[in-house]
Amino acid sequence: MSEKQLFDVAVVGYGPAGITAAIYAARKKLSVILIGEEPGGEVINSGPIENWPGDGQTDGIALAEKMKKHLQMYQDDVEIRQKKISKISKNQDGWFDLEIAEGEMVKAKTVIYTAGRHPRLLNVPGEKEFKNKGVTYCATCDAPLFPEKDVVVIGGGNTGAEAIIMLQKIAKKIYLLHLGDSLPADPVLVNNFKNDPKVEIILKAKTKEIKGGAMVEQVVYENIESGEEKTLEAQGAFVHIGAIPNTEPVADLIKLNEHKAIPADRYGVTEMPGFFAAGDVTDIRDAQIVVAAGQGCSATLSAGDYLARLKV
Repeated sequence: MSEKQLFDVAVVGYGPAGITAAIYAARKKLSVILIGEEPGGEVINSGPIENWPGDGQTDGIALAEKMKKHLQMYQDDVEIRQKKISKISKNQDGWFDLEIAEGEMVKAKTVIYTAGRHPRLLNVPGEKEFKNKGVTYCATCDAPLFPEKDVVVIGGGNTGAEAIIMLQKIAKKIYLLHLGDSLPADPVLVNNFKNDPKVEIILKAKTKEIKGGAMVEQVVYENIESGEEKTLEAQGAFVHIGAIPNTEPVADLIKLNEHKAIPADRYGVTEMPGFFAAGDVTDIRDAQIVVAAGQGCSATLSAGDYLARLKV
């Protein structure tokens, strides 16, 4: 395929939604290019995975490799640029211009944007070292891995509260650390655990460090009023202080919501004709691998329908 070719579909993102979108586009005999940095996307940062249908138990790296191999079945139909995308704009012809690394430009009739999001980090000592060794950013994915363990949930918003609810029937002891003097999570969620003796809510607490050996063993926090540091003995740290959608390249192209995510319906359709979005980069409720893959499929079917109508 020529770099100057006008592609039917440009898929942005190399995670589950993007790979699924590219596979479906290839099967529909559309000319397709996939642009993304890391095969598997954020999936490669996942530890053990037990909720991907058909695998029983796997992990992020293994699952990403399987997805990559599946996509390679269509290597004659999908052009891949393993690079970072800088900006997407719509030109006077009504097509999309995609600027990628080293000034390379790609043109496409439609875009399926699946760039995902990345977790907001604590940026404390030990966080990076113990990632997937007790430090996790997804309770839905990883809560079942901590049966009868003492764990710390960091973040008192809705995702933190939901993490506690998931852990209540699994973990032995749950500590909740929150910076503020009250929990911002919806009261209906907090009511599920505020009187549970196994849940200890610690307010005005700033996480300072995560310690351990082969795995997480301790979480150190500071009382922001007194300055006193305390250490919690725990085998897991669930970090839920928000996630940041990777929408910088389209910030000038499409209206984002208050969380910088792309509003899209269940079919991946956005407010801009020809621009579709899927997975965690959207205003999706459930950030799950299987959901992202399903959305990638839906977005491609929508793009195919859009292209068919253009031809008519």
